[in-house]
Amino acid sequence: MKPKLLSVTLAGTLCLGSFSALADSHGMTTMQLAEEKKCMACHTTSEELPRAPSFTSIAQRYTMEDDYDRLVKVVLTGGEDHWGSAKMPEMDARAEVSQKEAEKLVKWIFDMKE
Repeated sequence: MKPKLLSVTLAGTLCLGSFSALADSHGMTTMQLAEEKKCMACHTTSEELPRAPSFTSIAQRYTMEDDYDRLVKVVLTGGEDHWGSAKMPEMDARAEVSQKEAEKLVKWIFDMKE
């Protein structure tokens, strides 16, 4: 009986794992999320633009440990005085970003740290 139960459990686990991988493969990448939310209209991944720092520059300037919550808030609310004189548009002037999306975007930015 135990070998049969093990086989059923293993088969179920493999099916769930395959379904999870399929869902992830059809999900939106963080780059696509950044494009959809219009982050890429002002930011790039590697080069500075006159109006906004690159995500790589942001990752190098801030730390996940000290600045994660602050940057999530900036993504959610916009604002100024966090990068020279540049002002990030307020939420009503750009695409709406959820808390979960903001957290995903900030983690993605920190992953660009060299």
